[in-house]
Amino acid sequence: MRANQHIGSLMMLLATAWFSPCYSKDSSVGGDFTLIDQDEKPFQLQQLRGKVVVLFFGYTFCPDICPTGLTHLSMLLDELGDDADKVKGVFITIDPERDRPRVLKQYLGYFDKNLIGLTGSQHDVDRVVEQFSVKVQKQVFSDDHYTVDHSASLYVIDQTGRLSTVVPYGFPPEHVFSVVQHLLHNHVEETGEQRISDNPGHALLNEDHERDGDLPKRAR
Repeated sequence: MRANQHIGSLMMLLATAWFSPCYSKDSSVGGDFTLIDQDEKPFQLQQLRGKVVVLFFGYTFCPDICPTGLTHLSMLLDELGDDADKVKGVFITIDPERDRPRVLKQYLGYFDKNLIGLTGSQHDVDRVVEQFSVKVQKQVFSDDHYTVDHSASLYVIDQTGRLSTVVPYGFPPEHVFSVVQHLLHNHVEETGEQRISDNPGHALLNEDHERDGDLPKRAR
């Protein structure tokens, strides 16, 4: 029992260390984009300047990872209390063929009515997926049946629109909460540097991401 407690404490310590911030001036990950929201209106990321944005990629037919991620995102907004109006959760579909605005609106309503759902043409969605280095792989089983494997990190964007933190899938919701709280209470108008927290190899920001990525098995 005591050995298990020591192992658990060590794992938590390592997880905390992995999220120590590093800095990147030339990262190409992230940036502004234009898509269509769940109300069929054009949406640009820059509309959310002044707010912390928690961005998540997925699709409505996803059986487990996406519902779990959206549930955690909804819980995060609830936990923020009075600060919730300073944070916006955004869900971008990787399956625009099926996820039209009305479908997204109904789906997100099960989690939090304040979430923003985004879709668009396949070309426009693919461009945003590439901007954020999201790994996507379509698995076709028949003409009318397919799933989409995808990486499931959370992208935390600061009040100036810069990508601040990438939280790999599987890290506890409490950590996402602490990252957002840090941005809310320590925001400074920085001129050049971009703060990135990621795993030890910073997989989303270098060649290791192309080789290993953070694509979970059967993330569909």
